[in-house]
This record gives sequence, structure tokens and C-alpha cells, in this order.
Amino acid sequence: MPWYHGWNVLAVAMLFQAVTFGVGIYSFTFWVAPWSAEFTVGRSEVMTVFITLQVAMGLLSPLAGRAVDRLSLRGLIIAGALCLAAGLLLAGRAGALWHLNLVYGTLIVAGLLLAGPLAGQTLAARWFARRRGTALGVVTIGTSIGGFLVPPLVTGLHAEIGWRAANDWLALIVVLLIVPPVWLLVRNAPSAGLGAVEGTGGDGHRDGGPVPSTATLNILRQRVFWLTVLAFTPLATAFGGAQQNLGPYASDLGIDAQSAAYLVSVMALVMIAAKIFFGAMADRWDIRALFLLTVVGLGVALGLMLLDLSYFALVLVCGLLGFVAGGFLPLLGALVSQNFDIRTFGQVMGMIGPFTTLAAVGPWIAGYLRDTTGSYDLAWLALSALLVPSAAAISLLKPRLA
Repeated sequence: MPWYHGWNVLAVAMLFQAVTFGVGIYSFTFWVAPWSAEFTVGRSEVMTVFITLQVAMGLLSPLAGRAVDRLSLRGLIIAGALCLAAGLLLAGRAGALWHLNLVYGTLIVAGLLLAGPLAGQTLAARWFARRRGTALGVVTIGTSIGGFLVPPLVTGLHAEIGWRAANDWLALIVVLLIVPPVWLLVRNAPSAGLGAVEGTGGDGHRDGGPVPSTATLNILRQRVFWLTVLAFTPLATAFGGAQQNLGPYASDLGIDAQSAAYLVSVMALVMIAAKIFFGAMADRWDIRALFLLTVVGLGVALGLMLLDLSYFALVLVCGLLGFVAGGFLPLLGALVSQNFDIRTFGQVMGMIGPFTTLAAVGPWIAGYLRDTTGSYDLAWLALSALLVPSAAAISLLKPRLA
């Protein structure tokens, strides 16, 4: 059986996601302290840069979604890599905090949107039909790999040459690791010579084929779109609240920072395996059942966190959280690919982006309730309540288009 080129495309997609999200998202925390010292501002002020990044990503994701459906993905990914590299270079020359807000709200955002999960999942959805769920699960591993490999590189560079010079090296790394393989291997969709195994993606769409004109209002009028938003947004909000407060929660239990860091590693390891599991199962099981499995899993984890846990018990809880989080992107991608024309995959995913950005309120809710009550108990109960509308929305979805 001839080697299917789609696997090469998936490998490249994993690579560019690992680089962009490893640098732009997972390593952001390691710039906070040097920026705070450099610009003589509090760390909460530095965090406004990350808030700017998140808000801009949410607002601009619909535009990015339309672009990936209508323009050359190879060109867009390369443009995204160049934007990220330019943003890193400019950030390394910032003279004030507002300079960083400007750079992160424009060039860095462009890099993450054009050369991140949106492009990676769109490629997976186009190149695979029979094993689309598996491909969607595999391609999302790229961000987790970036979370493992890039932060040590960033911290090492900061320690050796300082954060400004480190940005220059990171910009070069971004260009060298992304541009050549994307230029050589990525194509929009299978052509006659490259689709020997998976064929055309199941809908007759080949490289260069016409993209249907789907008005934004037409998508917004569809019941399945809103049920998808209502299903995923509360779930992501609840998980984010638990994940971002894990360190302070562990501290409340008397667990030191180094041991708490191992908990994050456990979560990330399980997340990688879970992405493969949920992606593969999306090809075989009803996606609604898989989604409800993540809801139940998160509910159990939040319930256990109401108890006075030992460190070993908390390790198990973090493993469960990683399992739940591993289902998010593969199941969302599978659900969109089943209920919308695959040629508008990027547009629909992009339109969901602004709503899922609301999940950023989860960590604040949990932190606020901890500060006002002196305990995380009410926070975990409040986050658990969000799972009810999430489960109800997914239960109302049809498994596939009629």
C-alpha cells in the first residue's frame, strides 16, 4: 500500500503548532518576571498583555477561519510564522509595556491564528475522510508537544543571554522550523497524485476546488452551531477554572511548588494520550457519548477536589483533568466536520472562537470565590454547575446530519 501524503501533512501541522503555541502560549509565563523588572510594573499589569492576546484571538478568529477556507493554507501558515517571528523581534526591542500590548495584539496573534490549531485541524479535516477523527486527534498533539519542549528552551535562553536576545533567537527558530517543511509538504487538500489512500476527503473537494459561499448569518441561524457553542463554552470555562487554579489549590493543601509542577506534567502527559483516544473513538462512537464522558469526568474531578486530598490522590485527579482536556479539540473538530460542509470547516471553527474565548472568565471566577470565602469549595461547586447546560446542549444535538 502506497504511503499516504496526508500523514506527512499531519506531521508538519503538529510541528508548526508545537512551535507557535509553545512560544506564544505555553512559554508566556516565563516573560512575566523579566518584563515586570524591565518596565518596573506589577505582574498583574504584565498580564494585561496576555489578556490582549486572548481577546484579539477571539475577535479575529472568524476572519482567520474564512481565510483558511478561501486562501492557500501553505501561504497563510508561512505568513503566520513570519508574523510571529517579526513580533518576537519587535517585542525584544520594546521600550514600554504598551509596546508589548501592541505587538501581542497584532503580530503575535496573527502568528497563532494562521499557524496554529485552526490551520492544523483544517488540514486534518481535508486530508482525511475515513479516519478523520483519528487525524483530528493526532494533529492536536502538536500544541501539547510544544508545551513540553519549548518552555525549557525559552528559560534556558533567558538565563544565558537575557530575554531580549532570546527573542531574536526564537524568531530565527520559528522561521527555520516552520517555513521550509510547510513550503515543501503542505497542500490545501489531496490532489489526484497524493490522494491514493484517503481519496478526496469524502466530499469531492480537491486542491484548488471551489469553496461554497457560506454567509456568516446563515451559519449563525443554524441550531447546531449554537448547540455546539453552548456545549463547549461552559465545559472549557469549568476546566480552565480548575486548571489555572491548580497551583494555588495545591498550595492550600500544603504541597510545595516543585511538586505542584509535577502535577501539571502528569496532566499534560495524559492529555496527549487522551487526544489520540478521543480522536480515534470519534470515528467509531457517537460523539455525543464521548462528549458526555468528558462532562462526567470533569464533574468527578471537581467533586474529588472538594475533599482533603493526599498528594497521590491529587495526581489521579490531575490525570483525570488531562483526560478530559484531551477530548476538547478532537471532539469539537469532529463535531464541526460532521455537521457542516468540510469546505467551510475553518470558517465555522473560527466563528466558534469568540465564544470559547469567554472561557477565560473561569480562572477569575474560581480565584474570586477562593479569595472571598477562604476556600475553593464554593469555586468547585460553581464550576460543576456549568456542566449542566453543557451536557444538556450536547444531548440535543443529532449525531450526524440527516
